[in-house]
Amino acid sequence: MYDYARSTSQIFTPKNWAPLKSPPTLIQQPSFESMVPCNSAPGYTTPFPEPSLSSSPAWNPSSDVPDTNHLVESLGRLPDPTFHHPLLDERLLNVQLGVLVTGGGFEAKELTACVQTINGRLRLRQIVYKTSTELNEEWVTPKYPNPTRDNGLLIVIKGDHCGKHVRRIHHRYEGKDSSAIVILAVVDRVAGHMDKLTGERLELDASYLGVCKESKADKKRNTSLMNALREEARSK
Repeated sequence: MYDYARSTSQIFTPKNWAPLKSPPTLIQQPSFESMVPCNSAPGYTTPFPEPSLSSSPAWNPSSDVPDTNHLVESLGRLPDPTFHHPLLDERLLNVQLGVLVTGGGFEAKELTACVQTINGRLRLRQIVYKTSTELNEEWVTPKYPNPTRDNGLLIVIKGDHCGKHVRRIHHRYEGKDSSAIVILAVVDRVAGHMDKLTGERLELDASYLGVCKESKADKKRNTSLMNALREEARSK
């Protein structure tokens, strides 16, 4: 109780008193403040682990499970798992296509999109220069060519010939509603060089075709490639 030695005066010393061999060791008790977490209510004396910033585990980029929090933030909401977009085909991987986007602040906005594989899943991504951002698939509609006038680079987006690059030769009309059918030449596409004609021809409805992004130089380079075929088709 006392932190000093007792008096050794013979006058006040009891007969049964003996001096202490050593002062008792005081055990340092932890302070109350060190035992109670800063965010606990008064009265707790048992320390608790600090909560993590998020209750969900960290996303592993190599996992097959997509980061749903990221998708909600970037797309506005999770895509409908039952919805399958017609452009999500492995035969269209890395092809830059014209699309129309309605949603996320866009209203029938024409953009360039690309099909890419993200964590083992096919995704549509908007291409802007050298960067890309994910698009909600439900907002995206393929940009179809004008069957009577579009002479740029096209690609077949569905059916048995999906993934083949084609260029329009001419068109014809069929059916009661006189729907235009596009007459096409299949080409081997090499960016920066003139396309090579394979000799294969297709006749397809415009809904089977997508518009590819093509540089002005490539358009000019391939104009002469199709001139002879178009003149021959018009003369028939």
